[in-house]
Amino acid sequence: MSQKNVETFREMLKAFDRRDREAWLSLHDPDHEVIPGGFWPETTAIQGREAAWDFYVAIAQTLQARAFLDDIELESAGPDKVLAHQHGPVRGQASGAQVDLDLWVLGTFRAGKVARDEWFATRDEALEGAGVRE
Repeated sequence: MSQKNVETFREMLKAFDRRDREAWLSLHDPDHEVIPGGFWPETTAIQGREAAWDFYVAIAQTLQARAFLDDIELESAGPDKVLAHQHGPVRGQASGAQVDLDLWVLGTFRAGKVARDEWFATRDEALEGAGVRE
């Protein structure tokens, strides 16, 4: 099941990069939630897959990010979890400043769909969140 989850996560990222909202939503549990890390300006959990879509689209616009899939490494983090390392250059929409994005997201699956994204600043924090020890 874990490799299938990695492939589902990859398909979800491809759908997002195409801005294919319907395909992206179809890969998420209706009760999907996003748990931003303490480093986000908004730290309140985002509830529902439609709200999650809006949250991610706003971030992509603000960061003028190119295709996210280009800068993501995926791996299984257990039978129902996928760990994604997102890294690469992004540019602020207002400032034009370029920064290197280096974040980790732990995706949790329920019934074959992404049910939760939890963001972390480091790999160790993400693995701890997954209950995995290296």
